[in-house]
Amino acid sequence: MNKKTKLSGIGSEFHWSGLPEGPFLPWPIPHLFLALGRDAVCALWGMKKNKFSRGVLFVPDYFCPDVCKFWKDSGIKIRRYEDDPRWPHPNWHTLTPARGDCVLAVNYFGVRDGSVWKDWLKGNPRISLVEDHSHDPFSSWAKNSIADFCFASIRKIFPVPDGAILWSPRRHPMPPELENRDCSGSALKLAGMILKKEYGDTKGTSLLLKDTFRKFQVEGEKLLSESKGLNISPWSRYLLLNGIPQSWRIQRKKNVRLLLELLQENADFRPLFLDWPLGHCPFNVILVFKTNRYREIFRSRLISKAVFTPIHWKIDSGKGTHVFDLSSRILTIPVDHRYSSSDLYFIADNIKEISDGI
Repeated sequence: MNKKTKLSGIGSEFHWSGLPEGPFLPWPIPHLFLALGRDAVCALWGMKKNKFSRGVLFVPDYFCPDVCKFWKDSGIKIRRYEDDPRWPHPNWHTLTPARGDCVLAVNYFGVRDGSVWKDWLKGNPRISLVEDHSHDPFSSWAKNSIADFCFASIRKIFPVPDGAILWSPRRHPMPPELENRDCSGSALKLAGMILKKEYGDTKGTSLLLKDTFRKFQVEGEKLLSESKGLNISPWSRYLLLNGIPQSWRIQRKKNVRLLLELLQENADFRPLFLDWPLGHCPFNVILVFKTNRYREIFRSRLISKAVFTPIHWKIDSGKGTHVFDLSSRILTIPVDHRYSSSDLYFIADNIKEISDGI
């Protein structure tokens, strides 16, 4: 059994990985860079003489609650419709927009086929459609979208302290550059990324260094979360300018396939997906455990092995029972471009060890 892994752990926030090297996957043109993905929707609602500001935004009930709260606090009227990453499409009966309203569609974990939304939009030409491609902004769905606007929170898949993108497949006019240029939160997070790399390079000998980079990460994220209408930092803009290295996306897809093969069948959980549409790259490996108790056992024991597994998403309010069911049992296993096959064997070995011990 492989017992060795990275000193800085698997998962958690990105460390500084230097200047990205090509060849690159380029961004759609034209586009608008922002600091945070949530501000893309607010930028659309804030445009003068824009149809978005007059209507209601329909958001899936399985979606990040912090982002929804931010939109509500920003004055956007929100209604929920039923959707679930386990389903092939939303519950269309719960999606009832009127003319002038806008619908948010989400490519959950980068593995959804966008054809159902294309068909829906053709049947609802007077409704505006905005798509969230944060988990794979280079999917076939994203590249062939016919939505009014698309956005992605790039910092979820790219080692930058801040960064998001907005574009219009239909070539609608774009919002202006955001006016808030306070980079203090991003600067703290960038310092945390650099110190995290230093911590790994020095073989984790300094607890002070670890405490410092964690403090910078936490304080920087707090400042970002408290911001509104924040423009992208100049350093993140520079790092993102050319696009995303092709090799990173290739490695992520390769890692997802390998870990799914290593996990095989297990009575304690099942993968949310085993395959995906052509031209897509999964965000990470997503597991759904048989109960919340089992999820928490695996999560806590993986953390003790320095494998940090986030939950997408923690949802504790709303109407849909399917939302609570999935939120209480889902777990994301990070397998992005930072990790080699030995890291994946380490993860799989530990998951098997936990399962055997229950």
